[in-house]
Amino acid sequence: MASRATMFTFSKFRYFPVLKHRVAKFSVSRNILNSSAFDPGYSRDPAEVFFKENVQSLLDRLTGRDYDKVFHGRKLGQRLEPPKYELLTQAEVDQVMAEMEEKLKKKLQMPPLLKEREPINKILSFNPELQGFDDCKYVFINISQGITNRNREVVVRDPNGVLREASWEEKQKMCQIYFPTPGREIYTPKMFEEANIQDCLDQGEFEFVLDRACAQFDPDDPDYVRVTRKTYNFVDENAKFASLRSTRHFGPMVLHLVLSKRMDNLLFHLINSKDIDAAADLVRLFHEVESNTSPTEVDEFQLIENYIQGPALKKSALELAWQSFLEIDKQRREALGQQNKASN
Repeated sequence: MASRATMFTFSKFRYFPVLKHRVAKFSVSRNILNSSAFDPGYSRDPAEVFFKENVQSLLDRLTGRDYDKVFHGRKLGQRLEPPKYELLTQAEVDQVMAEMEEKLKKKLQMPPLLKEREPINKILSFNPELQGFDDCKYVFINISQGITNRNREVVVRDPNGVLREASWEEKQKMCQIYFPTPGREIYTPKMFEEANIQDCLDQGEFEFVLDRACAQFDPDDPDYVRVTRKTYNFVDENAKFASLRSTRHFGPMVLHLVLSKRMDNLLFHLINSKDIDAAADLVRLFHEVESNTSPTEVDEFQLIENYIQGPALKKSALELAWQSFLEIDKQRREALGQQNKASN
């Protein structure tokens, strides 16, 4: 039986030399997209919160279910097929609606909100006798089946004789060559450069940017963190919340705003939109994140008032919006009462 080292060298691994111009291009890309200093300012690890059942339920309710928006046409570069019309029985209609509900759940599956991964800086060995043997790097990748790209072994021999584990960027490029992920490119697309992203955001292409980021990066990739947080903050600062409602990105954006203590603009938007159920769910999410407990208030109005009078950072704007809503709601109730009396 072959030894493990023999299997490593000849059976499981193939080498891929990285040419000089490719190394230079990679270095430029890293400088453009360097985001190691990016800090979203979260109060706690987002993964601990995101995967909690109560949080998932609240985020799902906040996202909403607008079928027209979920199934709208997308920029996929594919030819559109003409619609089909069929005569169905009620049982067949129910079956089709159940199937569409399952498709809707898949389309609204939220990408996780994670913190940046730690860089890989593990040196396996140093062989000074190999210094100067070649002026390019050699990358070795395990091409065995049944291994996820995340756990696939990739090592690099540097020209100075160091054998080390590949960095995340090197690992992703090699995995994309041998085990390509649909929709992902080997080199980071230019649209993710700072100026190009800003142009997309200025044009309101929020969902497109976020969908493209999901396809190109892992959710803990520093570039994914940079792109998504920049988009979330732009949406928040410009009150464009409706553009992401009923998309898979609304939930992660809401959790990002709550964790970074900047949810007041969204609450203001929900109150002005008279979406009190969603406003109350947002406050419930705040309590779930901050104290790991659900608020004791059952009445939604009282729940929102307590937040505005308590931990809210933009009290003045929220108080004005809330008082305006209460006045309109009071007038609506009085008009409804008069209609009921007249009908009786």
